[in-house]
Amino acid sequence: MKKIVLLLIILSSLLPIYSQEIAKKITVSGKIIDASTSNPIQYATISFKKDSILVGTTSDKKGNFSLDIFPDVYTIKAKFLSYDTYTLNKKSIVETTDLGTIVLFYNSEKLDEIELTAQQQLFEFKINKKIYRSSEDVINKGSNALEVLNNTPSVTIDDNGIVRMRGTEATVLIDGKPLFGLDNGTDFLSSLPSNNIDKVELITQSAKYSAEGGGILNIITKKNKTQGLSGSIDIHGGIPEKNGGSIFLNKSSEKFNLFSTISFNNEKKIKYTDINQTHFNDSNSISSSFEENRKDKNQKNSFLFNIGSDFYLNDKNTLTTSFLINTHNKNFNSNINLDDFDSDKILNRSVKRNVNDADNILKIETLLNYTTHFNTKGQKLSFDFKYATTISDNEANIIENTITPTSQAIVQKVDKDQNLDDYLFQLDYTLPFTEEKELELGLKSTFRTYKNGYDVSQFDNNSENFVTIEGFTDIVKYNENVHAAYAQYTATHNNFSYTLGLRSEHTYVTIGTNEIDKKSKNYIDFFPSASFGYEFKNESYLSLNYSRSINRPEIYHINPFISFTDERYQSVGNPELDPYYTNYIELLYDMSFDKLFITSSIYSTYAENQFLRILKNAGQNDAGLEIFNQTTINSGNKLSSGIDVDITYTPYKGIRLNTYVSPYYEETKKAKNNNYNISNTVLYAEASVLITLFNDVKFVAQHYYQSPIIDGLAKYKSINFTNFALSTPFLKKKVILTFKVSDAFNTKNYSTHTLEASSNTNRNVSYKRQFSIALTYDFKQGDKKRKSRSKETSKDELEDKNDIKM
Repeated sequence: MKKIVLLLIILSSLLPIYSQEIAKKITVSGKIIDASTSNPIQYATISFKKDSILVGTTSDKKGNFSLDIFPDVYTIKAKFLSYDTYTLNKKSIVETTDLGTIVLFYNSEKLDEIELTAQQQLFEFKINKKIYRSSEDVINKGSNALEVLNNTPSVTIDDNGIVRMRGTEATVLIDGKPLFGLDNGTDFLSSLPSNNIDKVELITQSAKYSAEGGGILNIITKKNKTQGLSGSIDIHGGIPEKNGGSIFLNKSSEKFNLFSTISFNNEKKIKYTDINQTHFNDSNSISSSFEENRKDKNQKNSFLFNIGSDFYLNDKNTLTTSFLINTHNKNFNSNINLDDFDSDKILNRSVKRNVNDADNILKIETLLNYTTHFNTKGQKLSFDFKYATTISDNEANIIENTITPTSQAIVQKVDKDQNLDDYLFQLDYTLPFTEEKELELGLKSTFRTYKNGYDVSQFDNNSENFVTIEGFTDIVKYNENVHAAYAQYTATHNNFSYTLGLRSEHTYVTIGTNEIDKKSKNYIDFFPSASFGYEFKNESYLSLNYSRSINRPEIYHINPFISFTDERYQSVGNPELDPYYTNYIELLYDMSFDKLFITSSIYSTYAENQFLRILKNAGQNDAGLEIFNQTTINSGNKLSSGIDVDITYTPYKGIRLNTYVSPYYEETKKAKNNNYNISNTVLYAEASVLITLFNDVKFVAQHYYQSPIIDGLAKYKSINFTNFALSTPFLKKKVILTFKVSDAFNTKNYSTHTLEASSNTNRNVSYKRQFSIALTYDFKQGDKKRKSRSKETSKDELEDKNDIKM
């Protein structure tokens, strides 16, 4: 009898488990969106908990989620990085249920709780873009926008400040708008503090954004996050000098949002250049040789002030304005030692040349945006106007002392005044047909007017005045008008999505020193783009992208003025330079596992009549010594093919390992009578480790490697360097102290070997190692009440909409 009772007790205890096992699962679905924008949130976590049982999933790129569970009563939670958790307690789910729309509210204070231990926290992937959350990466503390871009995987910045993505020159945008200014906007990027940057979007070329460059880098600034006062303060210093500070403030309410940035920086870069050159005669014998040792001390003071506002006129109309002033005071000093030898290595001439180049740059920029939303969700019309003027007053004083064979002094002066005006008019319209289909249309016009007046003079001892050197004074005028129209259609069918676009541009360019020699170019181009993507059930993602782009000459490419800093190597612009076109295709595959995230791609680009940097023998100077001009021409067809692999592994909490590897092959044919044809197999790689220690102290080590490269001008040797960063929080993680060492082992050298223009040249460029320390304080004050402007509903009303109707 006891055995029968015991058996009945055991069977009764197993019955609920057995009944659950044989019960049929039901499907629970829904959508997760951002409260302030109504945009879907990707990778949000939705969990269902019953006693010790916990199941869950993540939302897709449209914010949708779906999960099969057993009928029961659950506690439901929806979470995402930097958002308040949505909780629904004791919800009975007994049949297939649609939870509807779950709204999450952003909370900037949650940023202090972030553990950088997963790839999704630093990167987000969409059909045509990759998002780098730069504000959450400790390596960017106390830096500027240019350094943030340089820390972005697959992005490099060369010695001339040119930003490249996967080896090709990229187009840089600020909040979706073009970056105006001299020097490709490099000066402005070096003034924009990193604490004003939220994230960087790496966008595959598409009809919507731009037809220029081999890719698009869109810097998204911080603003309009929560109601109340928020912001950050940054103070930093360094050796060599990298001193300054910045303040970013944001005041938001239901009717308006005000934002402002003030930044000041004092920076010095010390650069060393060594050149050894051998000259050959017609019989290929050594005729002479030359050595140059140069030290540059580049001192720069910059100031940036920006103020802007968003006015929410009503629930459908927003007016945005901003005003910016950016100044740069540069004092670049170059000390150059030049020694010339005959064929027997006997010193013929020794010269010491000192160049003091002072440049005062003022940039003023204003922006106006008006956006209206229609009754149909997602339908909107946006108008943008942007104007920027940049003025540069440049004066260089040159003193050249000849020591051998006879003592002699020459004093020269270079005056250069530049003025650049940029105008932007842009109209964008979004028309959704359904939640899965939409059409985007747009018009865009940019006007660029550039004027450069220059004069090179030499001190005449007889008249005791500076006399203009013949042929080296003039006024160059350049005008560029580009009118564009685009259409882009996006659709989603279950797990398959695609985007088709077409952009047309009409370009009119004039350049000349006067009306007589003015040259003009007038052309119309079409730029198609397409993206196809498929999301698998295991959350891996496959996409195929194609685009055609244009690379227009920049001002420094075409400006005929000659730089006199280095007497032997003078940079010369080419007014005859034409744009060239590139076709780009990419196959991308992303895979996500518990502790491992992998994104990989195979890509290929092809460009005809590209820009080719060449070295030309420009004759001899007064002393009978060789002078060389560096200039750019249209020549050569370039094919590049490569692989990108980005792997992030989090083996344990507090440890994150990341590796980015990009091997590629490039080949140039038909380059200047085939004399500049090249073929390369190049490896670019980055590796980093982030270790979170006690009390949230973080240590980061980064290493960069680039194998040797051959281009039309030179052979570049491999590049190796390592950066370190250590950060520790204070005052409840609101204050972060960061110490960084750039090029810790002093191995970052740019070494080139050139064999052309009847000369053999070895050049080595290096910079002094940088130590820096930064103190960053993030704060938020004011009411935590939040409101969805898109629907003009309170938080309570939105939460009521989340209730499940059974």
